Amino acid sequence: MIISLFLIGLFSGIVTGLLSIGGGIILIFSLMIIPPLLLNTQFSMHTIFSFSIMQGFFSSLSGGYYYISNQLVDKKIIFMLGIPAMFGGTIGVLFANQISDFNLRILFATLAIISAILMQIPTNKAEDPTPIPKNKKVWTVSIIFGVLIGILGGMVGLSAGFIFVPLMIFFYKLPIKMSIGTSLITCFLLSAGSLVSKLSMRDIDFGQVAVLIVGGIIGAQIGGRITKKLKSITLKRIAAYSILLVSCKLYYDLFV
Repeated sequence: MIISLFLIGLFSGIVTGLLSIGGGIILIFSLMIIPPLLLNTQFSMHTIFSFSIMQGFFSSLSGGYYYISNQLVDKKIIFMLGIPAMFGGTIGVLFANQISDFNLRILFATLAIISAILMQIPTNKAEDPTPIPKNKKVWTVSIIFGVLIGILGGMVGLSAGFIFVPLMIFFYKLPIKMSIGTSLITCFLLSAGSLVSKLSMRDIDFGQVAVLIVGGIIGAQIGGRITKKLKSITLKRIAAYSILLVSCKLYYDLFV
């Protein structure tokens, strides 16, 4: 069990290091598929989401430190989007506690398909030198976005980087590196809110989570080294198609 969890964390960490997004989805899919096949054990979706929230918290924190130290974050956007996302994450976990495993699987598969579509966006060609003005309308929209994304992320154990990165680029018009940095801190806040709710429910096995986290940290370092040698757009397409195929398989298993 411990070795399998370590390898699952390692694999999701490599994906995160390669692509910056999608690691949480890969982690959840791996926890859904691998334990029943190799260990004759099946985790509930609530347990899987607990694992994902905990790993997402530490991954986004460690990844975000680099961007903060290099001043590659937009503090205003973090405040008006990240804080609402944190409260949304807290609410989302409470909602998820009232939802069946079957419905959580449907919700997760739907969000995974959305992420596969968003990962196709060619972000490297999307930079706009004109930042969006932080007026009252933008604040209002940001707060609404933050709460809604936070609720969805909290419900399915995702820090929602696959939503935040395109949002930073196409709505807030931030440069690519600042989009990733600001997104990571926003993801950290969402995960923090979700984690608070999970801890209050005493719904986390810290021993198993620790193994996943160690694997994820090592994997992220490996992924970061690999990505220097490969084209990121090709990797994103491969990951997106893989997520799409597994999502369709999940739908098939649920309804057929």
